[in-house]
Amino acid sequence: MTNTPPEHVGVTEIGEMLSVSRQRANKLVARADFPAPVAQTKAGRVWERAAVVTWEKGWDRTNVGGRPPRAAQE
Repeated sequence: MTNTPPEHVGVTEIGEMLSVSRQRANKLVARADFPAPVAQTKAGRVWERAAVVTWEKGWDRTNVGGRPPRAAQE
């Protein structure tokens, strides 16, 4: 048996792929520009791994939102 990654991933695996928490991954998959899930199971939604990898290449990690730095507020 080979140790190849699965074709489909859930939110937890997406978090691991993107090096973010599961909670942050849930916010990312809710974005309009995130690929649509390919299926909904009783365990949750699943996405194609390749689509997530492609999306990650265009993801601007520096644009995380939230409060601007203090220097920018002044």
